[in-house]
Amino acid sequence: MNAPDNRPTKNEKRQDAREKARSMREAQNKRSKRNKVLAQLGWAVGVLGVVTVVAVLIVTSLRPPGPGPANMQSDGIKIGAGLAAVQTPALLPDELPIPSEPNADGVPAISVFLDYTCPACAQFEGYYGPILRTWLENGTATVAYHPLSFRDAQTAGTRFATRAANAAACVADKAPDSFFDFTQLMFENQPQAPASYELTDAQMVELAGASGVENIDAVASCIEEETFSNWVGQATARAMSSGPVPVKDSEVALIKGTPTVLVNGKEFQPAVHGDLASFVASLEESE
Repeated sequence: MNAPDNRPTKNEKRQDAREKARSMREAQNKRSKRNKVLAQLGWAVGVLGVVTVVAVLIVTSLRPPGPGPANMQSDGIKIGAGLAAVQTPALLPDELPIPSEPNADGVPAISVFLDYTCPACAQFEGYYGPILRTWLENGTATVAYHPLSFRDAQTAGTRFATRAANAAACVADKAPDSFFDFTQLMFENQPQAPASYELTDAQMVELAGASGVENIDAVASCIEEETFSNWVGQATARAMSSGPVPVKDSEVALIKGTPTVLVNGKEFQPAVHGDLASFVASLEESE
């Protein structure tokens, strides 16, 4: 006689995860009251950076198209349950990005457009990273990261925006399941201008190793050779100049600054919506 199966169902797991997220949201709401002004100021810094984007995109448009990394067919990498990346083919040099497949009902699709040199992006990651990790570990949301490089002009000639996005593309290509941790470490170690404007290639390789990348030699070569730097430029131009934004049902035609966060295609605006968890919950309730 078989023993009864007492394992929780998928719906029970999802409900339990939502209850945990709700508890986290309540705690986060308390923190947000004291951090609201700082968060909104930081967000403004990221958006104001778009003033420099026109000249950068003109230069980018002159670069020859380059092949993209594997697992970034949407010009971004989609992270799912257990922090595992959704694997996709690499874009060919002249191929346009293809938006990720829709999620199952009740699983919000979060898309984050970021620049690794953007202070507001580091603030977003520091503030929301833990709850994004919880949602991913529980399989109650997906997060797609779209690295951009429009802030090269703010890196004192180091081209760190492009080099950092290229490093992220290398991790996506060679060790996609380490991408979430790599992004977290990149922001935790973001250079603080004017003391420093860049991480060296060796430092980024070290962070890749710390994020769990096993084939570190291949990633190191990719970082040092800037294998995907042309793709980074083209992806930035597509997101911020030519469009359309490669997110299904996006209500945003072009990315105007970083971080830009979309949930099921709808833009999260802290000054309007408060905190991210509440915004996600409101969308779930309206569906």
